Amino acid sequence: MEVKWATLLSKLEQLDWQVVTGISTTVIALCALALSIWQGIQTRRHNRLSFRPHLTTWSNRDAEKGFYRIELINNGIGPALIEEFLVKVDGKVISGLGTEPIEKGLKIIFPNLDYTSLHGYVAKSYSMTAKEKVTIVAIQFLKQPFPSPEFVEHAYNRVSLEIAYKSFYEEQFHFSTQEEKSNKQMQPTNA
Repeated sequence: MEVKWATLLSKLEQLDWQVVTGISTTVIALCALALSIWQGIQTRRHNRLSFRPHLTTWSNRDAEKGFYRIELINNGIGPALIEEFLVKVDGKVISGLGTEPIEKGLKIIFPNLDYTSLHGYVAKSYSMTAKEKVTIVAIQFLKQPFPSPEFVEHAYNRVSLEIAYKSFYEEQFHFSTQEEKSNKQMQPTNA
């Protein structure tokens, strides 16, 4: 009976180690799975941020020469997929194709002034790459005395550029010059 009792105790000790080993292995595997899931979430978040576009404008002037320019810039680190490009004057959408709304808008805000102008826009489905610049409008007044920078700034403030765009990850964004505060003042050029 003693031999059977010793054999039974030996088997119970082996069983305890097998249970402990099995539980330990399971806990380690669950920790590894949780860590892998967390790393996947962090990688996905990083990738989304790595491809995030950010549209803004930059304006500059040479008031002494009567020259003003506004550029649209993607200063994000991913492409901006354009979905809508609208020009508004005094809150009303200006209709037209291509650069026509910009031309019409200039005629509304500068009705009695002589100027030449260059116009640009970004069409629906256009992919604006990171660091890309597009001149939206460049205007050269022709007759002196040229309008004052304050007059031109006031006229530009009547105009709003509205752009709906998205990232490659389908994140939706909206850009509005009326909401943009950082580049509100026109910057002199260093020509």
